[in-house]
Amino acid sequence: MESDINDEDVMERVIPTENIQLMFHYKNPFVVFHSNDTVIKQPRSIISGLSDNYSDVSTAGETGVVFISFHTTGACHFFNFPLSEIENLSVDLSDIFNSEIRQIEELLFYKDTIREKVTVIENFLIKRYSPIPSHDGLFIQKGVEIVKNFKGQTNAKYLSDCLFTSPKTLERKFAKYLGKTTKQLIKLIRFQEVLHDFSCVNELNLTEQAYKNGYFDQSHFIHDFKSYTGYTPKEFFAKYPDYNLDGESC
Repeated sequence: MESDINDEDVMERVIPTENIQLMFHYKNPFVVFHSNDTVIKQPRSIISGLSDNYSDVSTAGETGVVFISFHTTGACHFFNFPLSEIENLSVDLSDIFNSEIRQIEELLFYKDTIREKVTVIENFLIKRYSPIPSHDGLFIQKGVEIVKNFKGQTNAKYLSDCLFTSPKTLERKFAKYLGKTTKQLIKLIRFQEVLHDFSCVNELNLTEQAYKNGYFDQSHFIHDFKSYTGYTPKEFFAKYPDYNLDGESC
């Protein structure tokens, strides 16, 4: 994404996903307005863990940024620390990789084309690539697959039974490799399914949506939706009528 110095600042609401994300700013970083009323300017290079909350992010003058979103099971192959350590956080990458990130930032500033900038980041990631043990990789991949097949309408006990392990072991591996406990990730994936349903079949009423997505009542459904977005479902889709999750087809 790029914007010119003469463009008006743009503010967007960022809502939780199940994807670890990176951002590399090569012009002015964004300003973030958190739901707890704190305001911060983003570092030039950040890694964002899985979050339970929303924030509003604004451009601030001339901007240029490259954004990376990992598959749910992808980031653990590039970062050799438990991803639960960055849960609900956006961390300056220079705090993790020190001078290496400063060199990346300098290269991004001087490279002229987007393709060249992307190549710089790709080379950084390829160098960081270190696959987790294959049995753990298959374990978490199968776990996420089951949760998504159930559209988040399952629980940690059933999932651990399907994977022939204990709930405690499952929770430890999910936290380490995915960045959330089993229960939290299931809830997050269910929320993404709610958004997908709304974007595809927005004429369903709230009661139908609640029951379809495994909620026992409408009030619980609305409470969870508002905790993730800051809006009720009706407010959210009135504000974003053309919302489509990652451009997915229905």
